Amino acid sequence: MANRKTKILAIDDNQDNLITLNALIKEAFPEAVILAALNGKRGLELAASEDPDVILLDIVMPDMDGFDVCKKLKADPNLRDTPVVFVTALKGDKQSRILALEVGADAFLAKPIDESELTAQIRAMVKIKTAHIERRDEKERLAALVEEKTSELKRSYIATINLMEDLKRENEARQKSDEALQASEARYRRITEGLTDYQYTVRIEKGCAVETKHSPACVVITGYTAEEFAADAFLWLRMVAPEDRELIIERARHIMEGEDIPPIEHRIIRKDGELRWVTDNIILYKSDSGDLMYYDGVVKDITERKKAEVEKHKLEEQLRQSHKMEAIGTLAGGVAHDFNNILTAIIGFGTMAKRRLKGEESIGEYIGEMLAAANRAAELTHALLAFSRKQTIALKPENLNDIVYNVEKMLRRVIGEEIEFKTKLAHDDIPVMVDRGQIDQVLLNLATNARDAMPDGGVLSVETDIVDIDGSYPEAHLFENKGPHAVLTVSDTGYGMDQNTRGNIFEPFFTTKEVGKGTGLGLAVVYGIVKQHGGNISVYSEPGKGTTFRIYLPLANASVYDSLRTALPLPLGKGETILVAEDDNKVRKIIMMSLEGHGYKGIESEDGDTAVKRFIENNDSVSLLLLDVIMPSKNGRDAYEEIKRIRPDIKAIFMSGYTDDIIAKKGVLQDSVDFIAKPIDPDALLRKIRTVLDR
Repeated sequence: MANRKTKILAIDDNQDNLITLNALIKEAFPEAVILAALNGKRGLELAASEDPDVILLDIVMPDMDGFDVCKKLKADPNLRDTPVVFVTALKGDKQSRILALEVGADAFLAKPIDESELTAQIRAMVKIKTAHIERRDEKERLAALVEEKTSELKRSYIATINLMEDLKRENEARQKSDEALQASEARYRRITEGLTDYQYTVRIEKGCAVETKHSPACVVITGYTAEEFAADAFLWLRMVAPEDRELIIERARHIMEGEDIPPIEHRIIRKDGELRWVTDNIILYKSDSGDLMYYDGVVKDITERKKAEVEKHKLEEQLRQSHKMEAIGTLAGGVAHDFNNILTAIIGFGTMAKRRLKGEESIGEYIGEMLAAANRAAELTHALLAFSRKQTIALKPENLNDIVYNVEKMLRRVIGEEIEFKTKLAHDDIPVMVDRGQIDQVLLNLATNARDAMPDGGVLSVETDIVDIDGSYPEAHLFENKGPHAVLTVSDTGYGMDQNTRGNIFEPFFTTKEVGKGTGLGLAVVYGIVKQHGGNISVYSEPGKGTTFRIYLPLANASVYDSLRTALPLPLGKGETILVAEDDNKVRKIIMMSLEGHGYKGIESEDGDTAVKRFIENNDSVSLLLLDVIMPSKNGRDAYEEIKRIRPDIKAIFMSGYTDDIIAKKGVLQDSVDFIAKPIDPDALLRKIRTVLDR
């Protein structure tokens, strides 16, 4: 037996399972010969020809299942001493275990396979087979020896001397075998001590645990040495987290009653105070009478897996939140188009009325208030769409310091006299590409929240600065693109927030205010605006220590910012003809009145088909197309493409009150396309028209 290589036969109808078993066995037994069979018949043939030391046998196989194969193996006189270990996915199936024992199985392993348990079982089975072979060889040798001795005694005394020499040689061989066994056991100990998982063994006498041995690897997971466990009989229980101790005590009771139990996950407190998650897998060993003699446990640290599960749950929650945001955004976008058309008519007619009432100051004042209200309604629409990140924003180069300076007066009115307002602006200009009205909205919403958090007064601070985002920056994880960013910091000395509140503040309709004192949309709007600008927002807060929001915005190109000019006087037309396609009568009317009142000629059409017909009729005179994106019969983009085939050099401006995701589907939101969002300010429209015509 000293030179015999260990042979392990695996019988399984699944090729992947055989590959996995081969890898696991080779890791623990690199010198072993591994045989594989994909069915029971081939497995029996290999067993008969190769005489393996251990057979790993699947239960569920076609043609001949594992039980039948085991019966045939045990019926063969040459193979009945070969240990058979069932390896199956029928985990916890008591009936299958009973049947396995009835057909002669020596052990039972459940998939997924625990590597340490598989290694231990194979090692134990090899020892069993080795013992069987040695006993068989011993019987055969003794039989031959008796025959030889009898013959030799009859022949001569010399035969007796030869017999003594044979016995001496046999004893030496046995001594070498014992030495090899001791070396194997030492190697097993070295392997065990090198594992990060650790094993322990509990010896049972008369139903009581009398001795527990821990492998040296216990210190890696628990921080306690095997000697410390040996000196303190209840250390194993005290290191269990208090929340899990009752569960572990109940589990220990089932083990002492001889019940097989599945692996259990629980928390432990290491010697250094760190909380860790572990899994404990128990293997029971019983006497022939069924009494529990001892049990082995394998403890594995699964803290990182638990952290991954928590992170996965967090990502799933973020996905659900994203779906909620999308649903509410769809609701906001659904009313935007009609509402923007109404606001276009109000703002347009109001602007024209105010121009004609220059001498009527009181009436002009009333109309001014009406326009201010309409503009606030437009800002509300923009805010709702920004919250859903569907607003088409107009980015322009602005100085972040100027934005804060210009909105300061309004913020002071919002927070009231009991709250001190401080600003700390960067010495140099901070150029950013933003929609100024949207950033005003961000500051207004944050100031309102700060005011409500300081009912007894406090300090609201607004700061601007430029920071360089790199890998060492505390909040670098927020950014896909590193480099210089503008940062707008808004801080208050109010109540502050706990961790749970901080995790929900950007959710729509989440509010800590009383019913009727807040919609829960303010910070969701802020979040939507910042994200739409390609920026990031972070929040730091603790109960009683106030709150700080930091808004990061990409810096504008310096040359673009330097070219920013003050607004020019309202430009007039030069008699050009503009074809207007708009399906809303009031919007179409105010556009026509505005054009004709400022030096242009207008041609009306209520949809895309009519626009194409009007263009064909007036091909030579039309200088510009002003097209609504979404119209019945034919949308603005399709009408433009058809007209462009007639006259490729025709210029066009698209307009829409729909959300940008709908407009994008029509192929309008491109860098090369001129676009103006509703509600339309007549003055802004006239400037846009003049810019496109003069280009």
